Amino acid sequence: MKNTIKLTFNFLVFVLLFSSCVDTNNCNDVSGKYFCFNDKKAINFIVINESKTFFHYYKKGTIELTSKGTWEKSTNGYCYIELSEWKNFNEKGEKFKEFGNGILYINGNFLNISPDGESSASFSKEK
Repeated sequence: MKNTIKLTFNFLVFVLLFSSCVDTNNCNDVSGKYFCFNDKKAINFIVINESKTFFHYYKKGTIELTSKGTWEKSTNGYCYIELSEWKNFNEKGEKFKEFGNGILYINGNFLNISPDGESSASFSKEK
């Protein structure tokens, strides 16, 4: 009986330790609508569709910009999506940058411009 309790306890400890080291939700289901709140006067969002397409919208005052393209999730073990025809409208809309392809790093409910997630221009998933 004591051995059964010890084995059960050890198994539970192992499962808890292992699951805390592996973030199983980090790269799953990136589809959805994400908002960037770095400019309170602007509406800035990106829609990531399950059909591997995206739509990016930016509006501030009289400036209205849109972009669309396709996306692909990384297959090299890192959590990011690569966007075709990516234009970064997070430069206050007036001087946006066109990159050709862009990368957004997946971190739970966030798509980050930088891998460390410290950019104010990151996108937060709509709830």
